[in-house]
Amino acid sequence: MAWPARSLYWFAITFVALSIGVSVRAVTAAWIGYDRPLGFDIIATLLTTTICAPLIWMMRRTVDTLSGVPSVDLLNVALHTLVIVGLVFVVRRHISPSEPGSYLEPELEPKVRYYSPVGHENPRLYRRLSASTTGPILRLSGKDHHVEVVTPEARETLRLRLSDAIDEMDPVEGYCTHRSHWVARTAIETVDRSQPGKIFIVLTNGDRVPVSRKYRPKLEVEGLLD
Repeated sequence: MAWPARSLYWFAITFVALSIGVSVRAVTAAWIGYDRPLGFDIIATLLTTTICAPLIWMMRRTVDTLSGVPSVDLLNVALHTLVIVGLVFVVRRHISPSEPGSYLEPELEPKVRYYSPVGHENPRLYRRLSASTTGPILRLSGKDHHVEVVTPEARETLRLRLSDAIDEMDPVEGYCTHRSHWVARTAIETVDRSQPGKIFIVLTNGDRVPVSRKYRPKLEVEGLLD
C-alpha cells in the first residue's frame, strides 16, 4: 500500500474510532455512571470494539482488494481492536485529571460517617459554595462526580465526589441514608412510611430523602426511624 493511501486509511480509522469512542463514553456514563471505573472501562471497551471492528474490517478489506493482497479476517481485526481500545481507556484513566477513580481502590459509595458537633465552626464545604448560599446545609446528594448541596434557601451543584463532600461537612452530625444521599441530623423532621416497603426521611424544607435497606439498620439504632 502506497504511503498516501496508507495515511488516508489510518486517518479514517482514527477518526471513526475517536467518534465512536466519544459516543460510547456518553452512553456508558448515562447507563452506569462514572463511579464504577473498572465496570465503566470494560463496558465502554466492549461496546467500542463491537461497533468499530466491523467498520475497520470493511475499510481494510476494501483497501486490500484495491491493492490486490489477501484481506485479514474479522476475528483478527476484532482482537487487535479490543486490545488497542482497552489500552486507550486504561491509559486515559491513569493520566487524565478528568477521570477520577482507581481500579484497585474504587470508591463506589461514601463511607458512613457520624459527626459530633465541635464548637460552632462552619464545615469546610462552605468554602466551595457561592457567597449567596447561606444557612445550614440540610442534605447532600451525589450523582456521578457532582454533588447537590441543599440549604433552606438554595441549591448548588459542585463538581465533587459525595464522599469528599461528606468529609468536608465535619463537624456537623449527619448520616448516609442511601449511597447517594447524606442528611444533617438537625434537618430531619419526620419519617414517611406511606409507601409500602419504602421509607423516606422528610427534612425541614420538605425534601423527601430515600432510605435504602443497607443503611436502614444503622439509622434505626440511632433512633431516627422511630
